[in-house]
Amino acid sequence: MFTGVAGAAWLTVLTPILKALFQAGFSSLGTWLDKQRAEQTSRELGAARTTATINRESADAERRADQLAVDRPDIGSVVAGLERGDAF
Repeated sequence: MFTGVAGAAWLTVLTPILKALFQAGFSSLGTWLDKQRAEQTSRELGAARTTATINRESADAERRADQLAVDRPDIGSVVAGLERGDAF
């Protein structure tokens, strides 16, 4: 298709244009990939924070339940107090 001097001239003209197009395309692709990675990282960070919050709240609820079990009054004492007419 390209022969001789005319081919070399066309190649000289097209080379910078093609180079610029490829660089722009790959730059755009790189930017898009960076954006996708950032979004994925953000989602993973949000999931990790949510999991940590749930775990912390579950542990707090277990501690409160354990403390209530330790602090609860003896049922025998409560029944005996009710039979005596003690005020609660």
